[in-house]
Amino acid sequence: MRQDLSSITSPDAPEEERNWWVHAILGLASAIASLPVIWIVLTAFMSRETAQSMPPQWIFQPTLDAFRELIIERDMLYFMMNSAIVAVASTILSVTLGMFCAYALARFDFVGKDDVAFWILTNRMMPAVAIVLPMFLIFQTVNLLDTRIGLIILYTAMQLPFVVWMLKGYFEEVPRQLEEIALVDGDTWLGAFRRVVLPMMTPAITATAIFVLILSWNEYAFAFFLTGSEAKTLPPAVVTFAVNAEVSWDVLGAACLIITAPIMIFVIAVQRQFISGLSMGLVR
Repeated sequence: MRQDLSSITSPDAPEEERNWWVHAILGLASAIASLPVIWIVLTAFMSRETAQSMPPQWIFQPTLDAFRELIIERDMLYFMMNSAIVAVASTILSVTLGMFCAYALARFDFVGKDDVAFWILTNRMMPAVAIVLPMFLIFQTVNLLDTRIGLIILYTAMQLPFVVWMLKGYFEEVPRQLEEIALVDGDTWLGAFRRVVLPMMTPAITATAIFVLILSWNEYAFAFFLTGSEAKTLPPAVVTFAVNAEVSWDVLGAACLIITAPIMIFVIAVQRQFISGLSMGLVR
């Protein structure tokens, strides 16, 4: 019997029946969105001839030749180490500095407070290509070109506005009376912050740190223009596999898998804290 979709999604339709349609639509959308990822994973385990064959082959003999070429011949582990060092260090620095800046903006009143907050926000709005040439000249002058230290400093400055504005809203939702009680009990501002505010902010700080880590891990423009052989990270390294006249699709698929897998594993490992932090923001 033909059934009208509007009658199923209407408020009068049974709840279980409406849920079935919602789950079916979400499942179909998820399957379509997952197809490119599935094809990248399959391509990573194909031989070069199978990866370049037309029409594409879904059934094949899996091989690790692409991963072997990446690790042994193309030094992929070195680029991964650079990405890990730069992303983790810039995340720790930007979250630590941004946390105190956000706390000051949320708790204290001073002249020009709103102007300072807006100025911090405008720094995040500036596109990378607009400042890549000045940054190249500055880094060349202070001998920071093609160094991890240079990228860490730059990524920290880039992520600070995001951290400040994300944590500022969370700090404003922590009841000020809790800190005042700690101060009345003889604690200092720093002690009240460490013992009262910081434990309540742990989910929000964790969620912010995850966002910053992902942004730093995937950053491409500055890593491409400001690094060479010594400090090159994964994003510009992977792009070089696709600029030749003959693209090695198996190597490119394996490289995409290598650059994606660590961050996905990390997010899955901390997903409870991540969802808790996001939920804290939704409650606001």
